[in-house]
Amino acid sequence: MRFLMIFAVLLMVKLTAVSQTLPVRAGKHLFTIQFITFERYNEPGSVIIKPIGKDEYSIEGEQRDKKTKDYVTIKGTFLAKGRELKFNGKIVSKISYVNNGEPCERNGLAVFKASGKRKYWRMQQMLNCDGETTDYIDIFF
Repeated sequence: MRFLMIFAVLLMVKLTAVSQTLPVRAGKHLFTIQFITFERYNEPGSVIIKPIGKDEYSIEGEQRDKKTKDYVTIKGTFLAKGRELKFNGKIVSKISYVNNGEPCERNGLAVFKASGKRKYWRMQQMLNCDGETTDYIDIFF
């Protein structure tokens, strides 16, 4: 009897964990880097996500600051695994006061994770090309 109770509890925990990993919603999502504010004259950036296979998606979009001309862009594909995205493609950020105002280009693999109760995936390779600055690049659910 005790074994059955333990099994039932473990089964409920497993089902709860599985139910929290929903498929990625196709369409328009917010996309941001913390250096570009969007309170006064800018809007948050956006990306378009399209399904291209089982748990595989294309993604493309940007956020731009109209006044400073700072930006972040993303283009590539990702594989969705629970609350983690395995991205392959190109991400470029240019912030006037970071990396001597030069673009920081990241090519290849990157991981985005949604930790805890966050409603966005955050890129885990956060170090800017200048080797000092932390970039928070987020894709919202």
